[in-house]
Amino acid sequence: MSENGVKKDNVQHGWYRIYDEEPLYTREQVEKALRDFLAYAGYEITPAEPIGFMKPDLFASRTDGKKRHEMIFVVREGINQALEGLRELAAAKCFRKDTLDYVLALPPVSEHYLIEFLIEKEDWFFPIKDHLLQLWLVNPERETVDCLLGWPRDDDIKHYFSNPNLAGIATYISNKATDNIMLEEFD
Repeated sequence: MSENGVKKDNVQHGWYRIYDEEPLYTREQVEKALRDFLAYAGYEITPAEPIGFMKPDLFASRTDGKKRHEMIFVVREGINQALEGLRELAAAKCFRKDTLDYVLALPPVSEHYLIEFLIEKEDWFFPIKDHLLQLWLVNPERETVDCLLGWPRDDDIKHYFSNPNLAGIATYISNKATDNIMLEEFD
């Protein structure tokens, strides 16, 4: 283990960092809490069908008048599985383009590791943002869901998130990432 909490031996995973995290909840617990949240928000969950090279963990939809809102979800247990989940969503987007929302659902994770993953040690913030992917945090114990990055096309769902202002962290991260780019440019 290195001094910053990142595992040194990453032979089996290759080119990306592995963080020293223990999942707080299982994938199944996160998925159940997410299903309950979506049902409460008026979404219908139907069996997920393969989309191109991947199969989502959940497919949810809601009709609002003539407008249909669709979302697919990839559920993972923590930061160490986030990159794989984002690859799955990007693969689906190759086939469905901008016709639905693409969401990575994680349980609560270390803010320190999350910021490292997004902007400090790795640079995943802008690719997530540029591809309109979303990151939701699901807390099965508290029965809460928050949208951390991105925003659903269905504005009505914002009333169901436990802290809609949490999406403001994206502004902080964006400013910090832009500062990092500026420092690299002018060093």
